[in-house]
Amino acid sequence: MKIALLNPPFRLPGDSSRWITVPPQRYGGIQWVVATLIDGLLAAGCELALLGAPGSPARSGLTVPDVVDATDTELWLANNRVDVVHDHTNGDLRPARTTPPTISTFHLTGTPQYRTNCVYVSEAQRTGAGSATAPVIRLPVNPERHLYTDQKQDFLLFLGRVSRHKGAKEAAAFAAAAGLPLRVAGPSWEPEYLTEITTQYPGTVEYLGDVGGRTRLELISGARAILVMSQPVRGSFGDVWSEPGATVVSEAAVSGTPVISTANGCLPEIVPDVGLVLPDSADGITAEAAEKALAALPQPDEVRAAALQRWGHHRVTREYLAVYERLLRGDVWL
Repeated sequence: MKIALLNPPFRLPGDSSRWITVPPQRYGGIQWVVATLIDGLLAAGCELALLGAPGSPARSGLTVPDVVDATDTELWLANNRVDVVHDHTNGDLRPARTTPPTISTFHLTGTPQYRTNCVYVSEAQRTGAGSATAPVIRLPVNPERHLYTDQKQDFLLFLGRVSRHKGAKEAAAFAAAAGLPLRVAGPSWEPEYLTEITTQYPGTVEYLGDVGGRTRLELISGARAILVMSQPVRGSFGDVWSEPGATVVSEAAVSGTPVISTANGCLPEIVPDVGLVLPDSADGITAEAAEKALAALPQPDEVRAAALQRWGHHRVTREYLAVYERLLRGDVWL
């Protein structure tokens, strides 16, 4: 099967002459999902084209055309035969004209631009989009792209965009209650919010900036726990945030690092086997409650085993291949 994967064409922050690649240089949740799915599809014998990520490394079976918008995509598809188009851009790179059979994986919250033949990454996301029958396929993780250790260090980690909807401040509140340092790693595009956190929790928060490469992997694997404190607040995306898939949960779990989360969006679906969902927001949590939460976390080997069983990239790839076959048979769903 030959598949065209559409990836969000985003410029690299700090260097507008370059694009965020697959896998990403630093921050890039969707790009990590696409990279991991590529691993699985290549292993399954598929031939792939990655559109929307110029500069990404090509591999045997994977080409990377210079495509950065819907017009480029339409032209490329008109001149290259593919069996399936798999859109990960939430419609941004999808051409207006009819293309080969197309599915979309929705990576945001709210209602997708293209609901027909959409795949959701959680039950909560699907429900929020108003669907009851569309496929739900979890975000994949490739253990070969991550480090595992059962020797955890005494720090907590927040990894992601430093924004109100991602709950960086609530993560700091939990860490302060637990008496542990919090390392915050991710882009900060709302500097006043970061200043608010570091001012309120000066002895707790260490901001590391947007990290990538081995530093990122060592942070994920070394942390005592990762804090995923998503909040139901309205953001620049327009909707009240309901965590759609949480790539960071599977990345932490496959590294043997347990997760402590809020109950926002998909988190009650995916966290219980690899960590703990807090009954309330961490803002205002007591030292006793924080200590109890940390004591209840599963062991690193249990966390990793659950991650591989639930989100291993070969399993997720098989689920997508089954959906591609449905598409080629002419199935339509909403």
